[in-house]
Amino acid sequence: MKTYLHQYKFLQDVVLSEVFSGEINEALCKVDAILVPIPMNTEKLKQRTFSQVDELLASAGLRFTHLLSKTAQVQGKKSRQERLESTKLFEWNGKPIPDKIILIDDLYATGTTMRHAAKELKMAGAGEIKLFTLIRA
Repeated sequence: MKTYLHQYKFLQDVVLSEVFSGEINEALCKVDAILVPIPMNTEKLKQRTFSQVDELLASAGLRFTHLLSKTAQVQGKKSRQERLESTKLFEWNGKPIPDKIILIDDLYATGTTMRHAAKELKMAGAGEIKLFTLIRA
């Protein structure tokens, strides 16, 4: 999985988004919640040329809604302790907040990203928030 993720994200091999499309679709196609991808930092998006989470969901044929924007902080190069001590990582973009949300990310390392995103959505009025990631580090 480490090789897959590296090639997909850092070598911009967007076609790899199709590798797990069937499994992702099966896991999420019948959920009674809005799928919300974790957004990328705008500088990272420019470097990678695509949002890896958006591409995974699109390849799986799933509809999703962006409700968050990423602050300037980047988690990828931080140590475990630095990640856990991170300050606000996301901001609500002002769109209507559904009651049920499934937050989607490609990688779950310390859980900091998901906790920060869920906290922001809860403060904006979300009721139930579940998490879904492709990989657990």
